[in-house]
Amino acid sequence: MNMKVTIVVGGRWHAFDLARELHASGVLHRLITNYPKFKTRQWGIPDDKVVSLPLTLLLGKAVHQIGGEHLTMKSQALLHNLFSHAAARYLEGSTLIHGWSSFSEPSLLWAKQNSVPFLLERSSSHIRVQCQLLKEEYHRLGLDWVETHPEIVAQELWEYDLAERIAVPSLFVKRSFLAQGFSEQCLVHNPFGTNLKNFSLGSKQDNVFRVIYAGSLSVRKGIHYLVRAFMEANIPNSELCLVGGATTETPRLLAGADERVKCIGHVPQGQLANYYRNSSVFVIGSIEEGLACVQAQALACGLPLICTTNTGGEDLLLMSSAEPIKLGRGVEEYAAGYVVPIKNSEAIAFVLKQLAAQPDLLKQKQQAALELREQDLSWQRYAKQCILEYQLII
Repeated sequence: MNMKVTIVVGGRWHAFDLARELHASGVLHRLITNYPKFKTRQWGIPDDKVVSLPLTLLLGKAVHQIGGEHLTMKSQALLHNLFSHAAARYLEGSTLIHGWSSFSEPSLLWAKQNSVPFLLERSSSHIRVQCQLLKEEYHRLGLDWVETHPEIVAQELWEYDLAERIAVPSLFVKRSFLAQGFSEQCLVHNPFGTNLKNFSLGSKQDNVFRVIYAGSLSVRKGIHYLVRAFMEANIPNSELCLVGGATTETPRLLAGADERVKCIGHVPQGQLANYYRNSSVFVIGSIEEGLACVQAQALACGLPLICTTNTGGEDLLLMSSAEPIKLGRGVEEYAAGYVVPIKNSEAIAFVLKQLAAQPDLLKQKQQAALELREQDLSWQRYAKQCILEYQLII
């Protein structure tokens, strides 16, 4: 079968990793993105496979500089539409299109008119579920939520209805669609991977019980629950290392933290593995997301994972053949980590204290994380599964 896959993505996400692997397998037709080609080259994607439409990326940056997050959200629908209509002019020759949600309506319509199969990528939970979860948490904290533009919501819902198949990265996302009335047959479940060359085991340099998180310091990522859990655990000779960019809400989320909570700021991907290697456990307390790729990175460096039900980490931990054990407090124990309920700092603190008090248990979890790596947390595994799904769809 002479497969020619075109990716349509108004941004980067994991699309560049997928494009690289599809090119290596000889099935990439085009990557259509609003990133410039000097960026796509960094992922090893040849220029002749890339259609770069950078206008909306440049406009988006200008809008953010002028009016910040509020103006950015107001202009989001316009920018998405500009990109999606431009992208639809470059689909000729495709035998399958893999398009990202809220950027894909014109491409979906073109595909239907030309009898070309289409796989719609939704990397987060169903947009209604996503909006509800975030709205509730911002209101609970007394913070203003910059609401997703109604046109973006409508666009997403229309694309869901148009698409015959929707790609989802985690059981959490899959469940969110099932709860909204979608059939299991239309959902393609395939967890993300990571770059195993960049993320590997190293030697820890001290005896500090170091809890690490990587990602934005935002409400969506549940930073306030992680900070509260760390303070409640009150483990001797410990610190919490928060790697990632601050947001306007970060000061509120760090309430109650002391000098043991270290805000590192943004760290380039090439240096992130060093922070993982000098840590004891990775924790992410997100309220909502599809599958945070930092979890696979941390596991590949031999770190046990503590994650909420809404992070996609469950899918990675399930790659181990061992069945999870229910510990109470809503905590489930896996070979390489733990899944806890959202909005539950007590559950996170409980697990942290267990790992800190039992060095042998911590070592077991670290070894299990490395075994998951050997079972394949790579982007190659993810792309191979994508290609199998493409063949079924075609």
